[in-house]
Amino acid sequence: MTYAQIKTQHAKNPKSTIEQKTAVESSPDHATLDSYATFLGELGIASVPAEVLRQLSTPLSVCRCSANNSSPWKVSHVSSESFFKNKHGFSSLTLSRPNPSRVKSNIFTSFTKLPWLHTSFFKSYSGRGYHSVPLRKIQQLEERANAEENNPRAQAEYLKALVQEDPNYVIQRYESGKYAVDDSVTKEYLMALVLAGKIGSANTVNLRQRSPVLPETMPASAAASIQTGTEENPTYVIMQNQKGAFFKEQLWNTFRFLIALFLVLSLIEAQLQMKMSSNQKDIQPDSLDRNTRFTDVQGVEEAKQELKDVVEFLRDPERFKRLGGKMPTGVLLTGRPGTGKTLLAKAVAGEAGVPFFFCSGSEFDEMFVGVGAARVRNLFSAAREHAPCIVFIDELDAIGGTRIVHEHQPYSRMTLNQLLVELDGFDKSEGIVVIGATNFPEILDKALVRPGRFDTKIHVPMPDIKGRHDILKLHLKTVEVADDVNIEVLARGTTGFSGADLANLVNAAAIYAAAEGDQSVTTRHLEFARDKILMGPERKSAVIEAKNREMVAYHEGGHALVALYTPAALPIYKATIVPRGSALGMVAQLPEKDELNWSKAQLLARLDVAMGGRVAEEIIFGKENVTTGAASDMESSTKLARAMVTMYGMSDKVGMIQIKDDDKSSPELQALVENEIKQLLKESYERAKTLLQAHSKEHNRLAQALLKYETLDLEEIKVVIQGRNLSRTL
Repeated sequence: MTYAQIKTQHAKNPKSTIEQKTAVESSPDHATLDSYATFLGELGIASVPAEVLRQLSTPLSVCRCSANNSSPWKVSHVSSESFFKNKHGFSSLTLSRPNPSRVKSNIFTSFTKLPWLHTSFFKSYSGRGYHSVPLRKIQQLEERANAEENNPRAQAEYLKALVQEDPNYVIQRYESGKYAVDDSVTKEYLMALVLAGKIGSANTVNLRQRSPVLPETMPASAAASIQTGTEENPTYVIMQNQKGAFFKEQLWNTFRFLIALFLVLSLIEAQLQMKMSSNQKDIQPDSLDRNTRFTDVQGVEEAKQELKDVVEFLRDPERFKRLGGKMPTGVLLTGRPGTGKTLLAKAVAGEAGVPFFFCSGSEFDEMFVGVGAARVRNLFSAAREHAPCIVFIDELDAIGGTRIVHEHQPYSRMTLNQLLVELDGFDKSEGIVVIGATNFPEILDKALVRPGRFDTKIHVPMPDIKGRHDILKLHLKTVEVADDVNIEVLARGTTGFSGADLANLVNAAAIYAAAEGDQSVTTRHLEFARDKILMGPERKSAVIEAKNREMVAYHEGGHALVALYTPAALPIYKATIVPRGSALGMVAQLPEKDELNWSKAQLLARLDVAMGGRVAEEIIFGKENVTTGAASDMESSTKLARAMVTMYGMSDKVGMIQIKDDDKSSPELQALVENEIKQLLKESYERAKTLLQAHSKEHNRLAQALLKYETLDLEEIKVVIQGRNLSRTL
């Protein structure tokens, strides 16, 4: 009888097993059958035959779980057990009772005959190391193996399919000696011995005595198959880390990373310290420009006189010390950009004849903590070696701003603190005069500007007409000037220009004259340079449509006409429709004299002039055709009106108060301020509208002249609005 026939008969008659005693001992009692009947009744299949029900309730022996088995591959899954019991109504432990024979029950065959049982259960259970081969395939392999008894390959394939199903039968067939044997057959035989529990994984001493057909010398591949896997039959190993092993590994990796990071940062810090220490030797006095004298500085006579005292002290300190006087520690120069603060410091160094150290406040700013403070220390250490000397710090506000305590930047003012100590600390800096320059004295820290650090504060103002005359005369000495140049007239026409602006004007005129091929700088060249500074460079290549040129002409004509007929307005310098910079046209105004204060009438006149362009567009083209050309006018007029209300106290309703922060004001006060600003702008709009409507003829004449000549000065504007023709050509 074949193996397949034995299995089929066993499936039909479970009691006729190989070991009748085991089957009797493991048969269920009536209570168990009743429980399974109830379970099947809940599933709606209570009509299952009693024979099938008995097969379902027969315990299985699918796992050899001996008490002395200490295999490392045994894993307990409590959650899986609970899930199995909740799903199927009985514990999976009933499927794993010990059975030395390891004969697999036919319950799997019965399960596969039930259409109501999902195949995933059978596959999931059989997939836990028990590879079930279909009975039909086993029958085919057995027929081939019996027919080809001398074919080792057929024998190996048959035993390989059967070794997991019934290892005892494999052992019995191999030891019968009737069939061919080779390495592959021997491997399956040894695997069956291990699965049946008849030998250990390393016990191969008495195999020849148990099986006379076993070769005298066991093949190496067969012996190796017991302990290690091969390419055809690999051994699968599941690594299970100990609890907490991953955390320990990550902790150790983090610790090593922190150590490496600490070493790298320490190396960087050491390199920076070495560099900062070596920089002290590299700091040397600035000897490139020692030819500057006070005669090279014009327009700031009062500031020069203050600094002359410092120069005399540096030249002859004993002259002042005999009466107990001390050298001033610091001199602070303040003023608008371009007024000559840096030039004054150079003149002091040139006049005194002492070493001059120059640095900028931004040079002390670094991303690394402590670098700025170290540079301050190095600077003053080098200055002490060359005392008496001058240390000039430009843009002092970069490091001398008011200190603010902030938890996110506790080291942001270390540089300032070091500077305070160097200026007036325990270590006195004798013989060192520090000259600081800034455009924002109001933001400097109070501890920095107190007496003892910066004893003298000198304000460098904008040059007046006499100062501009002297500055222009000084710079024009270096260029070839024509006889028609009148410096006094030029000085009157450059009101509001700083010393740097005047130097730029002379240089731009010289460049323009050289580009034109002229032999000297004429008044025309100087006026061109002045227009370029005041109004920006011309954009002659810009292509503008005729309609837009007409709109710009009437817009600029409105500005010019309101400025001409408003008594307190500034005099017109030039009106042009030539694009300059970002503007399509403009009206430039210059005061006749230096304005130290502005009256309310002058400020209202500025508002009226700003409204003239927008009003002109509405009158000529209609409100629906106004353009965005008045955006800059609206911006400037709104700022001026707000300043009149909140800063200058020129509103009767708001009163004589100054409002610097609108957020801290009450809602009522904010509403009142907004209403007053609107009222000022509305009144200026009405005044400009009334004026332009009254002088509509003059407005049209001026606009047509601008379209024809493009640029007009004050005298030419007065001529064209009277209806007369200009003497010059286009």
